Amino acid sequence: MNRLTRHLLALAVTAVGASLAVTAEARSLQITVTNNQAAGGLAITPLYTAFHNGSFDAFDLGGTASPGIELLAETGMPGTVAQERLAVDPDSQRLILGSPTPPPPIQPGQSVSRRITIESSGAVFFTFLSMLLPSNDHFIGNDNPLAYQLFDGLGNFTGNRTINVTGAQIYDAGTEANGLTGAAFVQGANIGDSPAGEGSIQQGLPLSDELFEPGVLLATGGSLNPALANFISNPGAFDLLTIEIEAVPLPASAPLLLGAIGFLGWRARRKATA
Repeated sequence: MNRLTRHLLALAVTAVGASLAVTAEARSLQITVTNNQAAGGLAITPLYTAFHNGSFDAFDLGGTASPGIELLAETGMPGTVAQERLAVDPDSQRLILGSPTPPPPIQPGQSVSRRITIESSGAVFFTFLSMLLPSNDHFIGNDNPLAYQLFDGLGNFTGNRTINVTGAQIYDAGTEANGLTGAAFVQGANIGDSPAGEGSIQQGLPLSDELFEPGVLLATGGSLNPALANFISNPGAFDLLTIEIEAVPLPASAPLLLGAIGFLGWRARRKATA
C-alpha cells in the first residue's frame, strides 16, 4: 500500500467515525415557521417549541390554564411554561423562533428558521405554543402532547414533517375578558390590565369586535383586517401557520468520506485490470 493510498484510507476511516458519531449522538433538526397570513392578518409572538418525552401536557381543552399558559396567552412570555416543562421532564429541550428584525412577533408573510440538536434520547415528542396577536388571551398549541412524534423508540427520526396550524389550533385561555382593555399588540392598550375571563380554556371564541373599530392601531402602526381574522366560521380552512421540521443535511465529513472511498475503489479497479 503506497503512501497516498494509506493517507486516503485513514481519511476515509476518520470520516466514517465522524459521520457515525453525528448520526448516533447528535440528532440535528431545522425548524421553520411561516406566517401564512396576508398583510392585515394575524401575527404570533415568538413560537415556543418543546422536545420532550411525552409527559409535558401544556394544557387541556376545558381545563384551567396553568400559570405558564396564562402568562404566555396574555403576554407571549414563555418563561413560566418553560419551568412547568422542566418540572415534569428535566431532560426536555426548547427552541424559540422569533422575528430576526424588531418587533419580535412573527408578522404576516414572515418565515423564521432555527436549528437544534436533540441531545436527550427521551426527547421524542414535539409541542408548540404561541400567543395570537392581537388578542387578550388567545393562543395556539397542540392539546395532545403525543400528537407529533419525531423519533421512534430506537431514536430514529421518523421523517420530515409539516404541521399546518389552522383555526382548529386556536384557543382562548379563559384568563382575561376579550376587548381593548389588556389587549396585546394594540397601541394605547396596557397589557398589564387583566379583566376577569371565562375561567377555562375554550375554542370557538372570536376576537373582540373592539379590535376592528376605526382608529384602533396595532403596534406596527397598521390595523387588523376583519376579513382575515375570522377563524371561527371554518376553523379547519383558516390557514394561520406552517411549521416544518426537517433533518439537518449530512455533516461536512460525508462528501470527504464518499470522495475517499470512491478514489480507493477506482484504484482497486485499475490495479485489477492492469
